Amino acid sequence: MGETMPRLWAKTVSFDSISLGDELPILVKWETEETISHFRDLVSPPEVLPEDVPEEAAEELPKNSSNAAGANGEAPSLNWGMAFTAYLAELLEKAFKLPSIVAKGSQLELEILQPVNPGDTLVLTGSVVDKRVEQELRLVVCRVIIENQSGETVAEATATISL
Repeated sequence: MGETMPRLWAKTVSFDSISLGDELPILVKWETEETISHFRDLVSPPEVLPEDVPEEAAEELPKNSSNAAGANGEAPSLNWGMAFTAYLAELLEKAFKLPSIVAKGSQLELEILQPVNPGDTLVLTGSVVDKRVEQELRLVVCRVIIENQSGETVAEATATISL
């Protein structure tokens, strides 16, 4: 049987302890109408209805709300970039200390490939693909794949962490 690479763990990770091929922890997320609505509300808070506002303040409400249903009656779409970024941050926090994730030289690149629907189960997996010292920064590059329950890749990300 082949050798398995160690999983990174934030409490013990260091630049010297990381090797190419080391695996990130696995993160599983189940999408429901509620989780999708939560991220939608972060991007576009629920519409305030005129009957919920005192009469003297009602004149201040915008006449055309951007979070109202579109002309075809569809609900506003969710910006999956925000949701995936939150999931990626959660995954990275399991593998690296938070100061490293937000340190100078750290960055995240995300490519969304497919939509996600209520009832989907998302699995985030990743591994170390590069490790280098660049301009005095000790950088670890990880490739993360987000797949749905059918094994289809819905997004890919590259996370560079400065240790």
